[in-house]
This record gives sequence, C-alpha cells and structure tokens, in this order.
Amino acid sequence: MKTSKVEDDEEGGEEGLPAPAGKKHWLPLSAQSAFSYIPPGRQDVPELSYFHRGAKAGSVSTYDSIFKRPEGYNKYLHRCDREHAKNQGLNINDEETARPVAVLSSSDYGRRIKKPVEQLIRDHARINHVKAEFYRKNGITCLPNFRHQFC
Repeated sequence: MKTSKVEDDEEGGEEGLPAPAGKKHWLPLSAQSAFSYIPPGRQDVPELSYFHRGAKAGSVSTYDSIFKRPEGYNKYLHRCDREHAKNQGLNINDEETARPVAVLSSSDYGRRIKKPVEQLIRDHARINHVKAEFYRKNGITCLPNFRHQFC
C-alpha cells in the first residue's frame, strides 16, 4: 500500500505526475484519438501486413548512412550512390511469388497460368441437333436433290 507521494515518484509515478527525466512524455491512450495512435514498432505476423512479409532489420541512423559508408568501389552501383539503384541487391520476383496477392500490378500477369480460369459448365452447351435431323445416318436425306423434287 502506497502511503506517500514520494513512494509514487520512486516507482515511476502515476497519471498526472510529470514523466521521469530522459523519457518522452506520451499522452495516455485514452486521451488520443482512435486514428492517431501508431505503435512505435509493429511485430505482427506477416499475413497481416500489406506486403505479406516480416520487417527487415532496423533502420540506419542518418549519421551512419553519411559518415560510415562502406569502403571500396562497386562498379555496378549507380553514380548517385543510392543503395538500391537499378534494383541492385533486391529480389523482387522472389518476394512477389511468395505473396498470395501481388502488390505490383505488373506481377499479376502470368501469375495463375497453371490454374484453370473457370470450371466447365455444360448446362447450356450446344448440341448438334441440325446434323442429326437433316443428315440421317441411314443414308436417306430429307434435303431435296436437284434431280428429284421429293425427299
């Protein structure tokens, strides 16, 4: 049982007390809008994400990207030193085929070649009645000849 405000401050505080030094002060979840809260790091399963895959390694700080560049020269990189210029180091086709639904619309073409487009339904199929009625199998036809006027 807490008896004083000093014990509250030592244990991390309560709502209404200032945040401890060195930590950011966030509004409580109840004070935020339902649409404004974005969790700091999402660790959901890949099936729930838009790209249907887990997140790659964490972000690189701006300082590291500017001052801690890898040594050497890569002749295949674009001159502007972008990391993925000309899709160098990306496996787009492998990522697209692993997804159940393609993210890139250009990857949708040819995706379902092995699957049938639709089931065959023979309810309204055309049956060859004309050939069966006019051209008899017994050799006697009902079509008039030019020599005879009767069947």
